[in-house]
Amino acid sequence: MEPIILLPLLLLIFSHLSATNACYEAEREILLSFKSHLLDPSNRLSSWQGQNCCSWHGIRCSDSLHVTTLDLRNPNPESFIINRNSELVSTSDSNFTAITGTIPPSLFSLTHISYLDLSFNNFTFSKIPTGLANLTSLTYFNLSNAMFSGSLTTQFSNLTSLRVLDLSCSFPVIDYSTISYNVSSSVTFRAGSFYTHIYMGSLSSSNLNWLQKLNNLRVLILKGVNLSEVPLSPISNLWNLRKLQLSNCQISGRIPVKQLLNLTRLSYLSMGFNFLRAQIPRELANLTSLSVIDLPRSSLQGSFPYLPQLKELHLWNNSDLIIDLHYMFAFPWPQLEVIDISSTQVNGTIPPSIGNITSLREFLAFNCSIQGQVPTSMMNLSQLEFLILGVNNLNGRLSPSISNLKSLQLLYLVENSFEGSIPDTICSISSLKYIDLAYNSFTGNLPDCISQLPNLCYFLIGFNKMSGTIPSLAYFVQNPTLEMIDLGFSGLTVNVDKHLFSSNFQPKLLSLDSCNLGGEIPIFISNLTQLNSLSLSNNSLSGRIPSWLLNLPNLGYLDLSLNNLHGALPPNIKLKSYFGSTILRLGSNQLQGPIPSLLENVDDVDLSRNNFTGHIPTQLGLQNIKCLSLSGNKLSGEIPSSFCDANNQLMLLDISINSLRGTVPTSIGNCTSLIFLNLGWNNLSGQIPKELEGAKNLNYLDIRGNLFDGSFPSALHKLQRLMVLNLGSNRFEGSIPRYIGDLQDLRILVLEFNSFNGSIPQDITKLERLQIIGFSNNQLSGPIPEKLSGLKKLTTRTVDGNLLGFVISGIYAGVELKMVIKGFLRHLKVVRTYNSGIDLSCNNLTGNLPSELGLLRGLYMLNLSHNEIFGDIPTSISSMSTLESLDLSFNGLSGEIPTTLTLLDFLTTLSLSYNNLSGKIPTGPHFDTLSRDGLAYIGNKFLCGAPDAVITCDSNSSSSDPETTNLKDSGQQQVLFYSAVIIGYGVGTAGFFLFLQLMNETWRQRYWTAIDRIALRIIRCCKMVQ
Repeated sequence: MEPIILLPLLLLIFSHLSATNACYEAEREILLSFKSHLLDPSNRLSSWQGQNCCSWHGIRCSDSLHVTTLDLRNPNPESFIINRNSELVSTSDSNFTAITGTIPPSLFSLTHISYLDLSFNNFTFSKIPTGLANLTSLTYFNLSNAMFSGSLTTQFSNLTSLRVLDLSCSFPVIDYSTISYNVSSSVTFRAGSFYTHIYMGSLSSSNLNWLQKLNNLRVLILKGVNLSEVPLSPISNLWNLRKLQLSNCQISGRIPVKQLLNLTRLSYLSMGFNFLRAQIPRELANLTSLSVIDLPRSSLQGSFPYLPQLKELHLWNNSDLIIDLHYMFAFPWPQLEVIDISSTQVNGTIPPSIGNITSLREFLAFNCSIQGQVPTSMMNLSQLEFLILGVNNLNGRLSPSISNLKSLQLLYLVENSFEGSIPDTICSISSLKYIDLAYNSFTGNLPDCISQLPNLCYFLIGFNKMSGTIPSLAYFVQNPTLEMIDLGFSGLTVNVDKHLFSSNFQPKLLSLDSCNLGGEIPIFISNLTQLNSLSLSNNSLSGRIPSWLLNLPNLGYLDLSLNNLHGALPPNIKLKSYFGSTILRLGSNQLQGPIPSLLENVDDVDLSRNNFTGHIPTQLGLQNIKCLSLSGNKLSGEIPSSFCDANNQLMLLDISINSLRGTVPTSIGNCTSLIFLNLGWNNLSGQIPKELEGAKNLNYLDIRGNLFDGSFPSALHKLQRLMVLNLGSNRFEGSIPRYIGDLQDLRILVLEFNSFNGSIPQDITKLERLQIIGFSNNQLSGPIPEKLSGLKKLTTRTVDGNLLGFVISGIYAGVELKMVIKGFLRHLKVVRTYNSGIDLSCNNLTGNLPSELGLLRGLYMLNLSHNEIFGDIPTSISSMSTLESLDLSFNGLSGEIPTTLTLLDFLTTLSLSYNNLSGKIPTGPHFDTLSRDGLAYIGNKFLCGAPDAVITCDSNSSSSDPETTNLKDSGQQQVLFYSAVIIGYGVGTAGFFLFLQLMNETWRQRYWTAIDRIALRIIRCCKMVQ
């Protein structure tokens, strides 16, 4: 009987041992049901089979074999950036690993579960299930960025054991589209908000009452959850809370300091990317456990209080927040490790007292208008790892004691005014990974030891004033960690020797612009398979562009402009997307053949100033090109009608200086994104289509040098954003419309060399920003408009010297202009805000000079020559204090030259010739130098001091001068004289010359003077055309 008694006991022991290796069958079935609702592209759930679910991926069980942990967090969530074109671009190297599907209700029968993480998967905007209320054992719950939607209400009210709750539905990504460009004295960049949140779900809550019972919460993260107009008072009940993240929740108003003061254990507060619009409350100092404040881009205002308990302070991109570093560092900060005050109002200097913050690891003060020098005491911060001081007004030298920063990993000093040489001691900082010293004024040679820094990944020193040579590029880049190298426009000469380049050298960016490179494009580049950006412009490279270059697998930016390259391009070119705009710059070479017909994934194309021939390919208009410059080639044919199709993104089109013919296609009106349009110097004809008014964003329109005709284009009335309008050298006629005064953004208005007639509309004086007016060589008549005070830009002296141009999709498009300056036609390749002028020469204008001319104190050039203006020169011209060039020649001006003209100290060119001026020429130390030969006054017979004057400057000479006596009874002789001129044209040359012989000497002299004036007028006006 004994074996029979032992058998049940053995079976019981065996079943118990089996149970220790397997979870409960009911829970296993629940998990398999969950799996059946999911798509698993990376096979993360491949282990979910067999009886023992406790050994499955992401599953843990308790000692009693109940499932307690379900962790399916995506281990490799996809990473993104927003590129320069505001496009979301994946930067992930790994394959897609997010699980996709829905959650079945049965999952919430796992009542023993305490840890649930489904974050960074894709639950296709499912609602958060109400069944969650059954999971009362949950202590950790994370559904962040898992594509859930709906409202947060009572789903969590019963989860009183929760310690960590993360329901975030957005996360920040680097946003390169916020980088803008400041067109000032040079083109410099400005970063905006650095980061933008992208949404991975859509959650909201009408109130936070569901938090009231969650007293055990330590961590609450609701990033991206819409909490607009939601009272935050329930948060005050979470007295155990250590970490609170409410960033990007559309919260408005003040920081809820009363509620926060109840959270005495709070150590981490994040409320960035909201609309707080208030000061940081001083009462936060009472939260003695608070160590991290994270409030970027929150519209904070006022000043920052003293909070000595802080370890980290993140306040970047609060442009109205005032940070007084001298006040801040006057107090001890015993624990402070991180300060990020980028894009706040710092101003002033960095105080020496910063050296007392010995715990500091990161100091980030980008774009803060900081001035002065970096204090030497800062070099004593031996714990400092990140030093970011880019885009400020810092100057002086880089201290040799920088070697004391033994922990430094990132040195970012871009766009300041540092000078002197880069100290060799920088090479002793072996931890350095990132060095950016670009856009400064560093001089001298580059320390040889830079290439020996063992961890260096990024080295950028472009746009400096250095000298010397890098004797071996292969030796310089032998460090396999280098990813970005920018030596462009640094002043250095780079020798691309024939040494073998290491196969480990695989940079993503290589810039060797203006480094005195010669010969063919270096062959070592063909091995750089990771290269995103290559820039070799402004060198002396020759030969053809090798096919392997355009086939590099990751190339998204190629600049070979300003070289001597020749040959044809392949018909198809494709670039690879990366963080910037995809750009192909081949301008200013000797390339030839047809324009490539297919430019795939290319945002910006510059093929200007080459020898390309043939027609513009129709396919170009069907591609998503944003900027296209084909100017200065030998292209023929018509403008393709495919340009500006319905889905176009064209922002810049420059096809000037070619041999294009035909009319402007009406499809141009579909270019609603177009900012810059240059069709100048072709053989285009017809009228400007009315459809152009659809291009409402147009800032720059240049169609000069064509055969356009008709009246002033009516489409221009709708282009309210125009800043530059050049219709010169065409066949337009009719009057200038009054609505020209409605184009309030106009800075340059050129209508020269047309056949416009009628008077200049008074409305032009409403253009407050206008700085250049070019109406010469038309048939305009009537007086010069009065009320010139409306030209506000010309009434004040401009000293900033900012460039007049546009940065479009990362490409600078400058304004060029031809102006008659100081008597000569000059081509301004760069126009600045201080370049100003009014040219109304070679018309039929009449009347007096307006007395308000003197109000134009910001005017540099005034040319009213070759008109029929009469009367006196107004004395108010002496108030035009910046005037450099004044031409009033070939008019009928009379009276004396105002002595106040001698007060114009900047005047370098003066012409008053061929008028009826009288009296004496004023004198002055500077004024006397303007026309030592007297040619500025020739043709004024009664102006004593003029070369051809018929009177002397003796005080009694005028009454006895025979010429004057003759003129006293010249009324009848005037009639006879002009009759003689008219008759002469009628009877022929021979008879008229005989008639002239019968005239007295005075008549003959006056006749030839008149002929000379006509001839000179024709000759001078013709010269202006050239």
